[in-house]
Amino acid sequence: MRDTVLDHLHLLNFKNHPELEVDFSPGLNAFVGKNGAGKTNVLDAIYYLCTTKSYFHTTDADHVRHGETFFAIRGLFRSDDGPIKVHCAVQPSQKKSFRVDDSEYARLSDHIGRFPVVVISPSDRDLLSEGSALRRKFLDGMVAQSDRVYLDRLLQYQRVVQQRNALLKYFAANRVFSAEQLALYDVQLCALAPDLHAARLAFTSAFAPELQRFYSLLSGGQEAVDWTYESDLNNAPLDQLLRDSLARDRVVQYTTTGLHKDDLVFTLNGHPLKKVGSQGQQKSYLVSVKLAQFAQLTRSLGRKPLLLLDDVFDKLDAERVEALVSLVKAQEFGQIFLSDTHADRTNALVKRMDPDGRVVVLEL
Repeated sequence: MRDTVLDHLHLLNFKNHPELEVDFSPGLNAFVGKNGAGKTNVLDAIYYLCTTKSYFHTTDADHVRHGETFFAIRGLFRSDDGPIKVHCAVQPSQKKSFRVDDSEYARLSDHIGRFPVVVISPSDRDLLSEGSALRRKFLDGMVAQSDRVYLDRLLQYQRVVQQRNALLKYFAANRVFSAEQLALYDVQLCALAPDLHAARLAFTSAFAPELQRFYSLLSGGQEAVDWTYESDLNNAPLDQLLRDSLARDRVVQYTTTGLHKDDLVFTLNGHPLKKVGSQGQQKSYLVSVKLAQFAQLTRSLGRKPLLLLDDVFDKLDAERVEALVSLVKAQEFGQIFLSDTHADRTNALVKRMDPDGRVVVLEL
């Protein structure tokens, strides 16, 4: 199966780009420009084409260029059967249009995993500083790109949790309660939860050695890293958890236990990374997570995803930058897109890694 390759990108009214059209090398592609030139926006547009959503923002309307009424992204991918056209258009307050070869998706989730992608960005530090919801979203995104059944079950589980929460609010507002009505949702959650929990547990367990391997390559092997999957379901089945939390759920009016409360804990030498890791160690850890994700996707899908490196040299010292460059080159990562503010550094990097690579200069 052919590795994921994007040959052409066309943006219209996307963020700060009134229009941008560019052809790419199948190897290394670099966007160079000052801060504010829109380098990250181009990488985000590529991610959007692959996943139907932004890596950096939750609201589609935020991507419409100021003063305009819509944005559009078009891409041309390679496949074993020839070129594939992907087109996305968004108008605020209207349904998002997402087409592949002129065929509209019935469900946007059907697109997930078709063009796998991995992003390494300074914003990844939010995985350490923000709450568990962001880490769950990250974990689910990793699993879903290679497991369509998991994604479908996860979406079902999330819908049922929303419905159960709405019922709990209704009970409180109307001062009524029906155990039979609530049980209808509990049964559905208990049917979905075991497979989802098992998939998360299997993924995180298999992922940990890859994380350590890449961190050792990046840091010289002087520190031990790991991550732990925390879930209420590690200790008890969901039906028992729901029974035990029923009184609390009725008081707070939402479901307080279950897979939607899971978390990932990142560790360095057995201690929480957030507390003991330097900025360089934290950055190296997060880069290692993404490189391990790339390796996992390649193994499970049988083809290489796109690799997007957004200002990846931020807060990495020269030694770790060189280790990362050597690692990416040695691993033959496939098509790579990176952004940088330093033209000389980028040109030297492209020349060293891929003489046939492409450097795109973006102006303010």
